[in-house]
Amino acid sequence: MFSDRFALPVKGTKAVLRFLLLYGWLFGLLATAGTATARDLVILATPEEPYKFLDSGVYKGIDIEVIDEVMKRLGVTYRVELIESGTRIQQEARTGRADMLLLFSKKKDRLDYLIYPRESYLDISWNFFIRAEDEGRIKYERFDDLKDLQIGITQDFAYTPDFLKSGLDFQTVTRNNLQIGMLLAKRLDAVPMNAISTLYEEKKAGRLDKLSYLPKPLITKPYYNVFARASTYPDIEDLAARYDETIRAMKADGTLDAILIKYLGRRPDTHTPGDS
Repeated sequence: MFSDRFALPVKGTKAVLRFLLLYGWLFGLLATAGTATARDLVILATPEEPYKFLDSGVYKGIDIEVIDEVMKRLGVTYRVELIESGTRIQQEARTGRADMLLLFSKKKDRLDYLIYPRESYLDISWNFFIRAEDEGRIKYERFDDLKDLQIGITQDFAYTPDFLKSGLDFQTVTRNNLQIGMLLAKRLDAVPMNAISTLYEEKKAGRLDKLSYLPKPLITKPYYNVFARASTYPDIEDLAARYDETIRAMKADGTLDAILIKYLGRRPDTHTPGDS
């Protein structure tokens, strides 16, 4: 039999039991939270240079470097998977099997299953590219400013209705990748092109110094890295808010500029030719 001196008073025993129950509840809560946050954030995207692509087994691109820096600053581990089908990655977000998708424009029908952050670090614009020697001579504020020029357009591309009805002298090209060559050969005077993709391709081709583009875009649209509402990742809405804060900080400290210049040779919203 145990000695009475080791027995606790009844009042003391209840207090100890309450403490043990509370401690056990807190320990269980912390253990559950630790388990929930232990998994990587799952990020899906469609491959497209220069935004996200696979190079010699390594993911590279503007979006890849931005996401890597954001997650480092937030202390979040993650994994990226590139999938060819945009429809499939949206379905993965709808079912909660993906936590985040890269580079999406905002559409009303997507708001039901995607959380859009406030910050977009990438506006994709279609600008009129011209030869560097014509910079200052060719201007564009209205379509009439281009009326005496030969404007290249690509067959079956969806341009804005106002542009197609402008009465400009259009020269239709069968493939979009022929446009810049025809421009530099002086068979065309201006061509509307995706500014970021064109700067990237021409930087790789070593022709960036031969080109410029007009600062006013034909059309521009912000793109976002979005979060899945059905995600089981803890506090996904809070993560979206912290993502916004981090993107704002990266804009302010020059990190975003450095990534864009690395891939494009210059920021896409400036039209002065830059070094590669």
